[in-house]
Amino acid sequence: MTDVELKNPLREESPPVQNELIISTGSLRSLRVSKGLSLQDVEARLKYPARLIDALEAERFESLPRGFPLKSLVKNYAKLLEIDPRPLEAMLEPYIGSVQGGIANHTSTRTLGAHEVEHHRQGGSVLWFVLILILALVAAGVAVWQGLIPSAWLPAWLGALTK
Repeated sequence: MTDVELKNPLREESPPVQNELIISTGSLRSLRVSKGLSLQDVEARLKYPARLIDALEAERFESLPRGFPLKSLVKNYAKLLEIDPRPLEAMLEPYIGSVQGGIANHTSTRTLGAHEVEHHRQGGSVLWFVLILILALVAAGVAVWQGLIPSAWLPAWLGALTK
């Protein structure tokens, strides 16, 4: 071996994969096998269970997650296989749906108990107001009882009660 061959262990690259080869998700299995990857290799690299990758390759779409998790799986798997994910995403559009990505767009966070939160806020404010009013009345009663408030400040009906 020459010095150039020793310095560059990747002497030849594999030819780029044509997107036309991927006409169904079933062809992903043959592409994976042609790259010498087992299901366990893909599972270890992508951090997705092998059963999901197998379901995608076998076109058992009912076994796959919906929405953003499926889009993420397809995108990462396509990246691993060095193919364009867009044809796969277009093929799986009924299962992926309209996904913009990001937690801010997730429906469960936008409507996370919005009506219940408003209801609790209103009920909570009224409760706090009543508790503060009761506390103020008790404090004023103690102040009158202890003689901390001059009798000239008290109304005539309340002054009569303190005598």
